[in-house]
Amino acid sequence: MIFRKYGITITRIKEKDIELVRQMRNSPEIQSKMYYKEYITPEMQKKWFQTVNNKENGYFIIEYAGQKIGLIHGKNNDFEKRISEGGIFIWDKGYINTIVPALASIILADYTFLVTHYKATYGKVLLSNKQTLEYNKLMGYVPCEPLNNDTGVEWMILTHDNYFNKMKLLRKGIKVITGDGEPIKASDIDYSDDSPEEMKLLYSGLPPDIQKHLDDWTALYKK
Repeated sequence: MIFRKYGITITRIKEKDIELVRQMRNSPEIQSKMYYKEYITPEMQKKWFQTVNNKENGYFIIEYAGQKIGLIHGKNNDFEKRISEGGIFIWDKGYINTIVPALASIILADYTFLVTHYKATYGKVLLSNKQTLEYNKLMGYVPCEPLNNDTGVEWMILTHDNYFNKMKLLRKGIKVITGDGEPIKASDIDYSDDSPEEMKLLYSGLPPDIQKHLDDWTALYKK
């Protein structure tokens, strides 16, 4: 799956991408902002990919101006409760304090709330990571009850209603900057990088309403 919108390309990771992600994730700058701080070996990374390459998780490379600049994800999808956990990290320092990360987050949030009809997505941020805490607030996240016993973190939640209330104002600014103020649509999504086996693994057997919406979008893409 590939999203193309606002001049940004967001591509679901393949096994060929995981070494790049591992190297960036192990960098001191990124590691310092993460709850898990142990060094990640190639073997650990392969095992991790095997556990997340499924419909319950989605990890995507963010590309802008022809450069791979970061990773964004929605993980631990609960199709019954319609909740997930989101996160993003940017390894290219030239884009950390730009609108690009926010646009990438909006693309994936649009997909989460418009296509998979989720009620909410959660985020876990280190209390020391003030920049990400403020970034999440900008997106509409608010503090919430923790989902586990991890210490030194702030759990935050972005609900469907909070997101779209926030976006009423943000989309006006996005249109001024990018010329596009609309939510994602079928033409913004490309499945050409997915094999039939991957389509079955990642995008089938979902709850009926999600499956129908996804099948409808896939059919529109194929036209």
